[in-house]
Amino acid sequence: MAKTSTQQRGQKKKVCQFCESEADYIDYKNYPLLKPHLDYFGNIRKRFHTGVCLHHQKMLKTAVERA
Repeated sequence: MAKTSTQQRGQKKKVCQFCESEADYIDYKNYPLLKPHLDYFGNIRKRFHTGVCLHHQKMLKTAVERA
């Protein structure tokens, strides 16, 4: 029996949550905002996993370093 062709589903592009909220500064004291971007050990998760753009990933890095 021949296999039927299946539709390839395109993956939905992740949108940066900071760009959506038009954040121009990420405060290091706002832990609930930083928490989803950190793993169990306190390391910053990669952009690929969180969907954050490069500009806000750099701001996130400096905020975590300050905290």
